[in-house]
Amino acid sequence: MTSEKVVFAAPRHPVPMSLCLFTDGLRHLPFEEMLDACADMGIESLELGTGAYSVAPHLNLDELLESEDARKEYLDAIEKRGLKIAAFNCSGNPVAPGELGKRHREDMEKTLELAKLMGVDTVVAQSGLPAGGPNDEHPNWITHTFPPSCSEIMEYQWGVTIDYWKKAAEKAKTCGVEKIALENHPYNMVFNVSTIRRLRDAVGPIIGLNLDPSHMFFMGGDPLMVAKELTKDNCILHVHGKDSRINPELKGLEAIELHGYDDDAHLRAWNYVAVGYGHDHLWWKEFFGNLVAGGYCGPVSIEVEDPLMPNNEIAIRKSAEFLLDTMLK
Repeated sequence: MTSEKVVFAAPRHPVPMSLCLFTDGLRHLPFEEMLDACADMGIESLELGTGAYSVAPHLNLDELLESEDARKEYLDAIEKRGLKIAAFNCSGNPVAPGELGKRHREDMEKTLELAKLMGVDTVVAQSGLPAGGPNDEHPNWITHTFPPSCSEIMEYQWGVTIDYWKKAAEKAKTCGVEKIALENHPYNMVFNVSTIRRLRDAVGPIIGLNLDPSHMFFMGGDPLMVAKELTKDNCILHVHGKDSRINPELKGLEAIELHGYDDDAHLRAWNYVAVGYGHDHLWWKEFFGNLVAGGYCGPVSIEVEDPLMPNNEIAIRKSAEFLLDTMLK
């Protein structure tokens, strides 16, 4: 009889996650001061707003497109602090009617061109929301299928959305962009699992989700389940580290929040909060475990819009400390 020895050892994986910051949260700081703050907080990579909804506080799109020297100086400042660019963010509504859609499409076009020049392979965006018909002047977010005209409106909107993103994806490929990560944000055609899959099936795997759990919480979804489901086909391309806290008494009464975004926090059914102030360590560890078990390897990018913190910098610092303790890295 032979004896056998079995050595049990966990497989070794590369570091799956890096701490990132969507730098619009530090818009009050000049570029180099923002970089110093990031390095001090243990942030490793940057998600830089380039335009559309973002005021692009740390990046002059036209200047960087025009000047190789400006691009080199910009990258040198980042690399000198041990940081890197994880993604550009051009979140907006490129399928909106009128001047808004036109301007946001132009910003996306320039963002893709700059990504090519600076070697950035990921662009974070939003799918956008078209008008309800060819003659309408405003975007129209339909969230119900009755009366039947609602379904007719959505079919029109999907046609507009798919047509735009097919063209944008082709442009992205010529610019070396490998990932267009669309945020699951309300007031967009893409906001959940079925909608990102519909667009991805029509356009191709360059399209995927920027999974932001904060929106799922107040819309009634489950980010833990989304992480499990969408990693099955590598559909999660980017992750936002952002939390929200539900006020159960008001949520139970109102269901859908109609108070103004800037109204007092205690009047609202939910609020965006610094990471850890809506959901605890155990929840976030399970979330990250689901992502990594499904194969996600990439940034977790802090985004802050906390109405209760004294300022964004404190909210970011608290989020960074929390994430460094809960991320798989």
